[in-house]
Amino acid sequence: MKNRQKTVIVALLLIAVSFSYLIFLGMKEGSMYYLEVSEFFDRLDELGQMKIRVNGEIIPGTVTYNPAKLKLNFSLKDQDINDSRQLNVVYKGAPPDLLEQEGATLVAEGSYNRQENLFEATKLLVKCPSKYEKKEDEG
Repeated sequence: MKNRQKTVIVALLLIAVSFSYLIFLGMKEGSMYYLEVSEFFDRLDELGQMKIRVNGEIIPGTVTYNPAKLKLNFSLKDQDINDSRQLNVVYKGAPPDLLEQEGATLVAEGSYNRQENLFEATKLLVKCPSKYEKKEDEG
């Protein structure tokens, strides 16, 4: 085999291995559980320290932010289900926009700390409101 052919084969193998690794990382990230607050509490024993995503409505009046420590605390509840359980969340970083909007829903990604009774979020995604009010006709 010529040196040029060996170089091409090695380069193709490196590209294939790199591509496979990127696919693996994407599948690992995408295979996370996505649960509502009530589902989270129902499955708490089996989840352990797994990294998961929890969807819920931000409970008004529970949002506190310490800018000196970049520490955000708030509580989530189920959106449409009449369930009194609430999930206390802590996040280190700047608060996302629309966080304190009345009835805002949020997806928190992270893991649950049983000793502290806190969901330690590493990522937050505030969902845009899906309810738009019809603009009243003028005149």
